[in-house]
Amino acid sequence: MKKLLLVLFLFVFTLGAVYAQTVQVKGLVISGSDMEPLPGVNVVVKGNTSIGTITDVDGNFSLSVPSDAVLSVTYIGFKSQDVLVKGQRTLKIVLLEDTESLDEVVVVGYGVQKKANLTGAVASIKSDELLKAKSANSTNTLVGQIPGLISKQAKGEPGADDASLYIRGIATFRGDTSPAFIIDGVERSSADFARMDPNDIESVNVLKDAASAAIFGMRGANGVVVVTTKRGKQDKTSIKYSGNVSIQSPTKLPEFANSYDYARLYNTFMGQEIYKEDELIKFRDGTDPDNYPNTDWYKEMLSRNAIQHQHNLSVSGGTEKIRYYVSAGFLSQGGLWEDIDYKRYNLRSNIDADITKTTRLGVDVSGRMEKTLNTGSAEGIFAGLVRNTPVLLCRFQDGTFAVPDATHTNIVAANQPGGSYSKGNIFVVDARVDLEQKLDFITSGLSVKGTASFSKNIYKNKSWNVSPYVYTKDAEGEYVLKPRSSASLGLTQNGSEYQEYQLQFNYSRSFGNHNVTAMAMALARKGDFDGSSMNRISFDSEILDQMNAGNSKDQSLSAYDSKTARASYMGRINYNYAQKYLAEFNLRRDGSENFAPSKRWGTFMSASLGWVLSEEKFFEKLKKTVNFLKIRASYGTLGNDNTGGVAFPYYSRFELYSGATASNYLPNNLGDYVFGSLLTKGLVPGAVANAMATWEKSTKTNIAMDATLFNRLNLTVDFFMERRTDILVQRYDEVPSSFGGTLPLENLGEVKNKGVDFSLSYHQKVREVDFTLGGNFTFVRNKIIEMAEAVGTSEYMRKTGRPINGYYGYKTDGIFKSQEEIDAYAKQEVAGTGYVTQPGDIKYVDVSGDGVVNSNDMTYLGNGNIPEIIYGINGALNWKNLDFSFLFQGAARVQVYLQGGVIQPYFNQGNLPQFWVNESWTEQNINAKYPRLTNSIHNNPTTDISGVQTYLYDASYLRLKNIEIGYTFPSKWLKSAAINGLRVYVNAQNLFTISDVPQIDPENTQQQGWTYPQMKAFNVGLTLQF
Repeated sequence: MKKLLLVLFLFVFTLGAVYAQTVQVKGLVISGSDMEPLPGVNVVVKGNTSIGTITDVDGNFSLSVPSDAVLSVTYIGFKSQDVLVKGQRTLKIVLLEDTESLDEVVVVGYGVQKKANLTGAVASIKSDELLKAKSANSTNTLVGQIPGLISKQAKGEPGADDASLYIRGIATFRGDTSPAFIIDGVERSSADFARMDPNDIESVNVLKDAASAAIFGMRGANGVVVVTTKRGKQDKTSIKYSGNVSIQSPTKLPEFANSYDYARLYNTFMGQEIYKEDELIKFRDGTDPDNYPNTDWYKEMLSRNAIQHQHNLSVSGGTEKIRYYVSAGFLSQGGLWEDIDYKRYNLRSNIDADITKTTRLGVDVSGRMEKTLNTGSAEGIFAGLVRNTPVLLCRFQDGTFAVPDATHTNIVAANQPGGSYSKGNIFVVDARVDLEQKLDFITSGLSVKGTASFSKNIYKNKSWNVSPYVYTKDAEGEYVLKPRSSASLGLTQNGSEYQEYQLQFNYSRSFGNHNVTAMAMALARKGDFDGSSMNRISFDSEILDQMNAGNSKDQSLSAYDSKTARASYMGRINYNYAQKYLAEFNLRRDGSENFAPSKRWGTFMSASLGWVLSEEKFFEKLKKTVNFLKIRASYGTLGNDNTGGVAFPYYSRFELYSGATASNYLPNNLGDYVFGSLLTKGLVPGAVANAMATWEKSTKTNIAMDATLFNRLNLTVDFFMERRTDILVQRYDEVPSSFGGTLPLENLGEVKNKGVDFSLSYHQKVREVDFTLGGNFTFVRNKIIEMAEAVGTSEYMRKTGRPINGYYGYKTDGIFKSQEEIDAYAKQEVAGTGYVTQPGDIKYVDVSGDGVVNSNDMTYLGNGNIPEIIYGINGALNWKNLDFSFLFQGAARVQVYLQGGVIQPYFNQGNLPQFWVNESWTEQNINAKYPRLTNSIHNNPTTDISGVQTYLYDASYLRLKNIEIGYTFPSKWLKSAAINGLRVYVNAQNLFTISDVPQIDPENTQQQGWTYPQMKAFNVGLTLQF
């Protein structure tokens, strides 16, 4: 009893002591810049985050804490602060603005600007966000993360999985529609960006309007992607390794019927008994697999998951005088069959040296080597898989490869290791040297920079083609080898070389509240291209795969050599008054060899204005809620000199032409002439000249708003419009084919493009939980205002007034269910065939209303395969050492038109898509989605899918693009091993996709399913820093 009383006494005493050490603290948190209260500030006890609160709308808080507690006070946009309680019951806490975040700069054309002072439409993404994608291809790291950027990854082939990028859609139907790529201030190709090591990228900035892109003149009409690589900083040497391994599999593959359903329904398709009942039973039961197989060609060919691994090692640091960043990267990307492989090696060295206090030297060198291996064309392989049917034998029971039949190739046997191959090698070297000198001795804020860059690209490919060893069986069951054709060999080599020189003057000065920056620059760029190829198709032996082992009589040779040159002068002036009233003016004059001397030079300019309302006195009462508000507008013109590959269109010329190769000399080969015993290539007229052809022009308008609310919510909204005029086209639709020549390029086309893009992000930190939620949305629609169209084109088929690359054909209204429905409907004509419409046929819409359905009823069906809407939803959460992030990405108002064997039953003696088994019309299934099975494909429009709405699918989709969970080890665990940081993670890409498109991935633009599929991946990886 005494012991119990003693315990109770000690408990009460301790409780009282604890209670005596607790105080009720009331506090006020204000901003150090304007002394205004701050709502929503996090206030927690350091070391015990279970005790905490946030300030109310007036900046007040009340919290019961230990008397000796330390309060951790944090607020986005302000520096964190630790406050000692020391028994105090009232606190007034002043938070200072985080000037680093306020002064964040954005890389724009040939310079940088403070983000708060931007008047143009620029969207940015930093390295950390890029690397969450875990993609081997840098174009795919941008997907779903940048408003205004439309991306479309059509395939996932190793080394060829680039996404097509469109900044605010497309606005031209001639030449290239992709943006320009600027890497560290120098123009590079889209392939250079795609095959950069993403670990080397510091930031990517997308320039979307005239204000931001006009400085690039003729290269800016389609927008600009500005890439900045990582550089060293004045700090101790840091060594960083990052690596990951992934297992990949297709997001979607076509599904085809098994051999039993294929054979059973083939009888229906042909309208007669091709396969007897006993044969159908053998297909169904699998009792005679050598003669009645059930071959899954996809399973036979795509026999494994693909393995990919990436590694990067970087060393960075520097002193007051010199800074460096050096990295090496390696990528190995395997494929879905054995002999498909892609390897990439990246090297980069960025060095900055302060030679004097006023002179800086930068030297950047990067190199890339790519090695590709494949057994053949991926497109050819997937075309074979689509066509090869389940009733064809791939291999006998003992594994020997079989001859499928006389019209099909054993695609699996043809792509075995040790047979045909295609080996490619790409070598790229880029070098850039810039020297910057401050000229303050002339006037304060003036500097000059000279830049010289060089790029060399060499591509080599060797293709060796041999026939596979495939067999039939004779009457005695012995194997008989199918006769094999002679081997062939092809060698290709291409090269390109670019040189670019820049001289740039920069000026930056403040006069009280007047802030001025200016830039003037001259640029010259030239390119040299050459290439050659050689093929020999008769080899007596397959032992030696060298060109000299082939027959020289059966060969073809080709070569080319070309050059390009451009010159530009440009300037920019930025002005702001007290960071409140903003203005920017750009001017550029470009010269291009693509036009005649009188039309060679084009002048492009832009102007933009901005007003930071939140800096006005009348706005002060709102700043507690709306912390930052800026409105901006821009207008300007840009150019495009892309002639679609037509060189010197202002010259009439003759061209070499040959319709023959040395292995196929025939008297009627056009372009080859016989002089004695020699064949000589002939000359043919080239395109008709047009000395008046000139620049395609882009006029862009942008009106926008940037806002920050509650110091947590960031919003940017841009409304834009573009008018593309003087588009270069050729009048092939207007001029009769009897003209007989190549028509000249003329400035005839006009397109209007308009839309909206916005981004929204919310950031909150509650005690030890830090989370971010964001999204972006883009809507863009184009319309052809003027183009060359054939005289007499019906209003329904005219492309003018409709989107670029729209789909055209027959509208449909379901399927005829009965003869009575056919009799009551418009007559469906099939010219010259006498075909009579039957129940189960597609019901075409009589668009013209004349009571007859024929070719006059073809009309516009949809806007095409580039989405009008694209969006992304992202989130991140950090708790202590754990982190979690995700990215959903999707598209809408986009279609895909399927054709050929991937959708059409028994097309070209091919497969039966699985959905036809249960979804095609029969008398027992009159509400089916698809028409009846019939072989009248060539003379019956109800089964001819060319241009039929039934096979045009809504390609909208929602995809979980990335999801990742990571853990960062506490630094106290790593100190003994001299490790500064260690993080491990698991990640998944393209984990699931919601889409109504059958057979193929919704981003696939190859309508017949012949492309290497996009891949889903599961990754594990780590980053390690010393």
